[in-house]
Amino acid sequence: MSKTKKTADVVVVGSGPGGATVARELTRQGRNKRVIICESGRYHKLFGYFPLTFFQMDKLGMTFSKEGTWVLKPKTVGGASFVFYGCAVKPPQWFKDKYGIDLSAEVDELYKEIPIAPLPDHLIGTAARRIMEEAQGIGLDWKPIDKFIRPDKCELGCGGCGLGCKKDAKWTAREFVEEAKANGAELLVNTKVDRVLIENGRAVGVRAKGPDGWQDIFADTVVLSAGGMANPGILNRSGIFDAGKGFFADPLWMVIGASDLKRGTWECVPMTAGVNLEEDGILMTDITAPMLGYLAFMLLKGPRGILPMPRIVANYGNLITIMIKVRDPMEGRINADGSFSKPIDYNTWWKLNKGEVLAQQILQKVGVKRDNIWTTCVIAAHPGGTVRIGELLDNNCQSPIPNCYCMDTSIIPQDWGLPPVVTVMAMAKRLAKHLSGH
Repeated sequence: MSKTKKTADVVVVGSGPGGATVARELTRQGRNKRVIICESGRYHKLFGYFPLTFFQMDKLGMTFSKEGTWVLKPKTVGGASFVFYGCAVKPPQWFKDKYGIDLSAEVDELYKEIPIAPLPDHLIGTAARRIMEEAQGIGLDWKPIDKFIRPDKCELGCGGCGLGCKKDAKWTAREFVEEAKANGAELLVNTKVDRVLIENGRAVGVRAKGPDGWQDIFADTVVLSAGGMANPGILNRSGIFDAGKGFFADPLWMVIGASDLKRGTWECVPMTAGVNLEEDGILMTDITAPMLGYLAFMLLKGPRGILPMPRIVANYGNLITIMIKVRDPMEGRINADGSFSKPIDYNTWWKLNKGEVLAQQILQKVGVKRDNIWTTCVIAAHPGGTVRIGELLDNNCQSPIPNCYCMDTSIIPQDWGLPPVVTVMAMAKRLAKHLSGH
């Protein structure tokens, strides 16, 4: 079945924040590991426009749960970091208290290296500031969010963080991939890993299909960073059938208001500020979307979403939008063929509805009339927890297959509801130290 063979010390499957960080750390001076990175997507260079984003997604973005929830799965070098809004949230305290994993040193490293910080005052747009002020006025601890953004390169009025930053202001995992390549790593694009190769009960590499056909890549260590939805299939085909059993999806929807402001949230850096209602499991932020994005989100809602679409188009310039993302339970299943089921239960709907009501209150205080407020369809943000620490993984993220590790959102051990990038990258740094004996 195999056409060609390659060898390395470590093969990393996926080039998102987890995989890119592991590769970068292992190839740095003093560790000098021979690393091969397998990325199922391409190295897209034309980006920054909404229609093109679908070409950077798995199945052109047409990935839905059996219940109909839209889940966008990035498929490009850099993974989800290419289309995320650059939000940075430190690991919750329970990560240390419950699982004994202290990431403080690794988080400090990340904040110094990238760097990560809230946006300066001159990059807080009018609409984002008004939302923050009115949210604080109703008692919410709404404040600026740490961002993976270089303020000297960022401009108000762009709003393109989620389309691939054209100004090189937003950090993406591509930067760590390029650093790893400069240190000797090999990047294989359009190369989809099918399974882990196992000999004498231990991982010895992966089998993948690339542009030239099937190939076996042999390595002392395998790190699966293909994503919370792709890792289960690889592990299922490698004999670990409990992978993909239960996961979180962090569902969200957006509340849109047509305001009297001359400049809506389109002018603002998306997710400039927000609030985490930790007890309820509700995260709220300002946000924006391209015109076609708003229309797609409303179209998927059905007739109730289609009716207001002309008014959304007519008022695009002064739309003010708030996102509600919620923590959902570890339910559902991701199958080996990539299909998945993720029902939205009563408590999740309760959280979405509470967030919607709070968002409506804020928008009305900004000056939006009640009849000019609409809510989009539900979208899943970043599925994970499919190969969890404490169940299928030990605290070093080693799977039941010795020498095979996982490193992306799949490792998160319980319901989440937060931007996961800092936690995943810190865990990746920790894994690299473990693998290199440092």
